[in-house]
Amino acid sequence: RPSSAVVEQFSPRPFGPMSSMDPPGDVSGGRRERANTYVRAEGLDKFAKELESAMQPGWENDYMDYSKLKLILKNHGGEKQEDGARVNFDKEALDAEFFPALETELDKVNEAFVSKCNYFEHVAHNFEPQGPTHTHNLSEGEEKSPARITVDQYWTGLKDLGKMTTYVWINRQGFFKIMKKYDKTCGLLGTGRELGPEFERRLDHEVFTGPRLETLIELYKSKKPPSNSLELAREMKLVAGTANPELAQELSARLGVPLMPVKIGNFNDGEVAIQLLENVRNAEVYIIQPTCTPVNDNLMQLLLLISACRRASASRVIAVVPYYGYARQDRKERSRVPISAADVARLMEAMGVDRVCCVDLHCGQIQGFFGPRTPVDNLWASTIALQYFKSKVDGGSNLTVVSPDAGGVARAKLFKDGLEAIGCKPGLAVIIKQRVKAGEVGSTDLVGTVQDCDVIIVDDMIDTAGTLCAAANELKSFGARRVFAFATHGLFNNPAAERIEKSALEEVVTANTIPLRDEVIQVTKKIRQLSVGKLLAEAMLSIHTGKSVSQLFDYKNPVIF
Repeated sequence: RPSSAVVEQFSPRPFGPMSSMDPPGDVSGGRRERANTYVRAEGLDKFAKELESAMQPGWENDYMDYSKLKLILKNHGGEKQEDGARVNFDKEALDAEFFPALETELDKVNEAFVSKCNYFEHVAHNFEPQGPTHTHNLSEGEEKSPARITVDQYWTGLKDLGKMTTYVWINRQGFFKIMKKYDKTCGLLGTGRELGPEFERRLDHEVFTGPRLETLIELYKSKKPPSNSLELAREMKLVAGTANPELAQELSARLGVPLMPVKIGNFNDGEVAIQLLENVRNAEVYIIQPTCTPVNDNLMQLLLLISACRRASASRVIAVVPYYGYARQDRKERSRVPISAADVARLMEAMGVDRVCCVDLHCGQIQGFFGPRTPVDNLWASTIALQYFKSKVDGGSNLTVVSPDAGGVARAKLFKDGLEAIGCKPGLAVIIKQRVKAGEVGSTDLVGTVQDCDVIIVDDMIDTAGTLCAAANELKSFGARRVFAFATHGLFNNPAAERIEKSALEEVVTANTIPLRDEVIQVTKKIRQLSVGKLLAEAMLSIHTGKSVSQLFDYKNPVIF
């Protein structure tokens, strides 16, 4: 492996123009330290397409060649039998070709990263925000100083520097996923001998994941010229709480806007302490914070972050709340109880939030708990799962979508419409359940037919999985061939993991609105997470640029993520 000192010697080279967001995104913050957890792959075939779509014009040859590495695994991986065993598998030949190719790809990404950073440093060092302080005539023999960078060139460099965050993230994800593919091909998954986690730790010390990008961001921040334009001054800035740092990092990378530095901690008595470490005056601030477990701590962080941004004179404050806590307490079911979902909305409005972006609210009427001056975007996460399930059930020719209760029929119907739009022909069924008490289900009945069908149970969240597992077992007794489940929010509170592992469920698919805890992964391998990062990034970009977000709600012509 080349050392940093060797790699740093590469000379800068110009690169092609990049499509940038206008006005320029905030690049004055720092990346949060990435967790060393072994990220579960979202779908390796799908990633190759995502990598191709993320490539910036002029940079195509600077990204890792994911398809090449995957082809090596395919050529030497042998043939997989029905029992999972592989025949004609030559691990020695695989290692002899795969790992040198992997090192070559790492070298390529490191060298390209350094070359681009050298160019950005050239732009920053030759830019004077106030222009030259004096001019003089050159005497004979005096060398001409390097050409000064104009303000327009500075803003272009600032925009393109933001895209470097995306470059680093997508390449890092590629190396994560190809090593997971290697572990899977070699039968190492679940054995404790996986090479993926060790390789992730190594990536933390590679040049392209090092601190140089943060240093460049700070350099540009120090040279940022004052803006006389309100439109130009209204930058997009991202602030993340501690609830879901991985999703926040993904959104930062997809938008090309680094996360703003913020200090979040607790006093000795448990009070939450918040401090923004950067100016947000006239900026449009997006606060990324689901209110998942621990609910009250994460909710208080969200409220105080909104308050801090508002008191710091932010132009607009948008709360991106992938999971809305207290959403199930949306009405008075008995005497002398609060409507907590409405109270949380009032708290957010009192702190000064301008807009709220959520994913699959438990009930749509929660949008009405906010006043008319606070729009709420309730995104549907089902679009991220449509193509996945189509490939999972052999094109969807014999498929039924099931609602686990009468209240979820509309959600199941929308999922069915989305499957139809991509060429499937699913049926629709409903389970009528009698609940004994919260978290405990009595008898169940089925409206519709699931005989000899692959079944997808669609719900908005999974808590203890009592309802879900009972429904899956019942559907099996009604003649279902295979039972899958899709829920946007996976809380997986005890004993959810044990129930899922022992149930008739083939697989449970959730969105990553809530982080998947390690203790859940250790109990069951049936749970798979898909990312809502692309959906949320598209919505945030539309909000920032004033475009319509209605295309994200069109199930007749769904946008597949």
